[in-house]
Amino acid sequence: MAQFCKQCGTAHAPDARFCDECGKAVNAAPVPSPAPAATPALSGVKRRQVVIAGGVLAAVIVAGGALAWLLAPEAASASSFGRAIDAHLAADEAARDKLLCFTNLPYQKEEIRVASYDSSTRQWLDILVRGGLYNAPVEQSSGGWLAQSQFVYALAAPGKAALRGDKLCVAKGVKVAKVSGYEQVREMGGRPTAMATATLALSDEAAWLVKSPDRAQILQRLPGGGLEVQLPLALVDKQWQVTDRAQLHQAAMAMAGAMRNASGAQEAGMLDKLKSLFRFGGHPLVGKWKGSTGKILEFTKDSIIENGNASTATFATEGNVVTIVSEEGSGMAMQISLSNSNNVATLTVGGMPVAVLQRVRD
Repeated sequence: MAQFCKQCGTAHAPDARFCDECGKAVNAAPVPSPAPAATPALSGVKRRQVVIAGGVLAAVIVAGGALAWLLAPEAASASSFGRAIDAHLAADEAARDKLLCFTNLPYQKEEIRVASYDSSTRQWLDILVRGGLYNAPVEQSSGGWLAQSQFVYALAAPGKAALRGDKLCVAKGVKVAKVSGYEQVREMGGRPTAMATATLALSDEAAWLVKSPDRAQILQRLPGGGLEVQLPLALVDKQWQVTDRAQLHQAAMAMAGAMRNASGAQEAGMLDKLKSLFRFGGHPLVGKWKGSTGKILEFTKDSIIENGNASTATFATEGNVVTIVSEEGSGMAMQISLSNSNNVATLTVGGMPVAVLQRVRD
């Protein structure tokens, strides 16, 4: 079949390489088209690099946020306060036993003898008899010229098993069920501080208590006054921890002194004006009071006596709150809130409860 030159239209043989008329190359091997550029593959690599870089950046941002969260101080909350109190009671056996154990009688003895007129002790032991810890009492006479009737309570086998040393304990541990005080954080000695009130729940409760018909009454008689405790907390190393009352008290005293000095610098004679509002005379604090550390604080109608040192003070009473201004030392002002029975008082400085006082009866 004849073929024609595309340049001039002259026919040429099928195997001709050039046109005989115009010399244009015919039947030339097709020139291979250039290979496609590697741009798409390169774009894929770049895309992966971008994705990887973005992932690294995101990881850095997340890690930085996590690090900032770890380094941030623990917030005051029910969970942080509950954790701090749980840790304190788990680590401090003495503090835990003080809440959970009775030491009012020599429980380690095989027998406890009670005079017939001691109705309070007999009532308590009768509760333990109903709980199976003691056998029913046996009445005996003390003999002698002044013979007296007494009741002998013998320790039963369940009672021996319930003892921990010389203490009668209702459980092995406690957990915080409810806590408050995190809403009232204050600076004390340059450190965030609060007084927490925790309602506790027993953990690993003693079998005898579970079965006792007087369980509620027994819990109310616990040394701490039931399953509720007040503890001072401070932010230490960015975590809330139970702190020592004495340290909190010292910090409160220092803060009161600083407040007094600052107010004095702003207005000379302010303390004198404040004291003019107070009156001398009788007030419900008169007498001796014992703090949680065992120290005795005594109030007279016009002075405070601590460790044998007396300082003159003025007192003002409004309801169950007594406000005190010491005329010596730092000239601090503090308030003491009394319970309805006037036998328990809470010492407050700068709005922060720092100590619980118990009236000492002579």
